[in-house]
This record gives sequence, structure tokens and C-alpha cells, in this order.
Amino acid sequence: MIITTSPNIEGRKIASYLGIVSGAVVAALPGGNKATQRGWKAGVDGVCEVLKQEAADLGADAIISVSMEMNGMNLCGIGTAVRLSND
Repeated sequence: MIITTSPNIEGRKIASYLGIVSGAVVAALPGGNKATQRGWKAGVDGVCEVLKQEAADLGADAIISVSMEMNGMNLCGIGTAVRLSND
């Protein structure tokens, strides 16, 4: 499944917009630059897995316009699930 922060996918047409998908995970961001980067990456990966599952349940091929932000200890993500054209 394609996940992107852009509102479109280069070279592909969006056939239908299936709805907004969202997810959150508790992010552990320990001290130190490398540890924080690993914690952030793990959080992003976790949110992407939740988004993928929600989008797959809707029959999506991709998720566009994804954004993520911290809310306390939670990393929250939101995007739009879409079905791509076969053209």
C-alpha cells in the first residue's frame, strides 16, 4: 500500500476517495538524539500500520495527505484512503 504526505500520487489517477483513516500509538521518546530518532521511527511505523489496516478494510490502494503529530505521549496520524485507477 502506498502511503504519502502529498495530495496525489505521481503517475496515478485517484478513482475514488474512500474516507479518512486515523491512528495513534504511544510513542516512547527516550533521551538522547539516536534513541529519540529510533523512538520516533518506531512510532511512525506503528501509526502507518494502523492506517494501512483501516485503509485496507475500506478497499484502498493508497493513503494520501498523511500527517502526524505528537499529542502528549501519543503519536497521532491521519490521512485519506483512496482507490487508484487502473488506467
